[in-house]
Amino acid sequence: MRTFILIIIVLFSLKSFAQNKQVLYNFAGLPQTLMLNPGAEVENKFYIGFPLFSQVSLHGGFSGFSAYDVFADDGIDINTKIDDVVNKFGKSEFFELTQQLEVISAGFGLNKTTYVSFGYYQESNALVKTPRDLIDLAYEGNTDVNRNYAISKLTARAELLGVYHVGISKKITDKWQVGGRFKLYSGVLNASSKGNKGALVTNKGVDNLYQQELENVDVLIQTSGIVLDDYDNVEPSDYIKKLFFSGNYGVGVDLGFTYHFKKQWTLSGSAQDIGFIYYTKDVESYTVKGDFKVDGFNLGFDLENPEDYWNDLKDRFEEDVVVDTLNTNYISTRPMKLNGAIDYSFGKEYDDCRFETRPGKYSNKVGVQLFSAVGSVHSYVAATLFYERWFSKHFQAKVSYTADAYSFSNLGAGISTQFGPFNLYLLADNLLYLNNLYNTKSTSIQVGINFIFYNK
Repeated sequence: MRTFILIIIVLFSLKSFAQNKQVLYNFAGLPQTLMLNPGAEVENKFYIGFPLFSQVSLHGGFSGFSAYDVFADDGIDINTKIDDVVNKFGKSEFFELTQQLEVISAGFGLNKTTYVSFGYYQESNALVKTPRDLIDLAYEGNTDVNRNYAISKLTARAELLGVYHVGISKKITDKWQVGGRFKLYSGVLNASSKGNKGALVTNKGVDNLYQQELENVDVLIQTSGIVLDDYDNVEPSDYIKKLFFSGNYGVGVDLGFTYHFKKQWTLSGSAQDIGFIYYTKDVESYTVKGDFKVDGFNLGFDLENPEDYWNDLKDRFEEDVVVDTLNTNYISTRPMKLNGAIDYSFGKEYDDCRFETRPGKYSNKVGVQLFSAVGSVHSYVAATLFYERWFSKHFQAKVSYTADAYSFSNLGAGISTQFGPFNLYLLADNLLYLNNLYNTKSTSIQVGINFIFYNK
């Protein structure tokens, strides 16, 4: 059993990827900020993202513990450390995985007040929320009499999809900029389980020492594109084709705004992925419902014909706990993400002759940002303090400090360089753990290349 728990710990400790992009949000005029807030202000005339490399994004973590908590070479017995991390496990912990790859990205100004951006990106993500009850059940067994080992908080989602999108950002007044983005989703793979009910209960027995009971079990697992008719003829290229045209389609919108409510003060906000996907291809779902009782392991049966007892027990279990397979279409809502920020800009840029190098612009910006992920599996919030500076027209940088479900000491940073139309940026967080990546519960990196053209 300890070996099993160790395997689970290793799997959880492999870094997975979340969705908060706090360093990128409203950063340094990067075109990719429009993907977080379609109402962001845009200064360029037009831009083209380097195909397949305008944004490569990996971000993630596990909220329970880090690999270092278990495998640190500190002289403490590993079994003791496993005991410690299991005992510190909360009522429910979660891990996420999100990866995004921009395939095509571009944008241009229609006029002085309207900017259009469009493209296509691929996304994969997974989220699993595990209750403490199931960790204790796996680690210690059902040793607590009259304790309900509930599965109601066990939820999960995993998916692979492609996204076509087109957005517009419009300057309404000198104070207001608003925007929206329409998305067409192409779902390739999906698996989800939510709203589960039931528990395993151990009570004092009558005929035997203990009575085991599955109580009010009601579990639903929905899948699309996972179970196929002929695995032997499936090639990786088949999934690549489905990223563009899968047959499982959905729609969604992003909404956002920027508001200069006072000189040098700005308020911004956005809502991403308000939408759904309707899964109709290679759909197979499973339900488990029922109740079942059995009096322990000190079982009574005819020694001459023991198979009769086990057959009767099996038949009774299958009669009381019904497992069914469904082939019905279903809708999967997208996990919505909310962003909001308020910032203060200051410090003019001057050259050696004291002429402003960027008239009307400021070289420094400080502020606070809030992020919330709202989904059927798990929701959480994060708060970020940030400072951004334009060192020159060729180089900008941003630092951030974030408190979230993974850590209260997440230091992030980003740089963006501009030489002619060539733009290169690199963003990362949890920099305090660079000397020991195994000691962090989350990690993030975003990198990309754009060709950005400005009005002279």
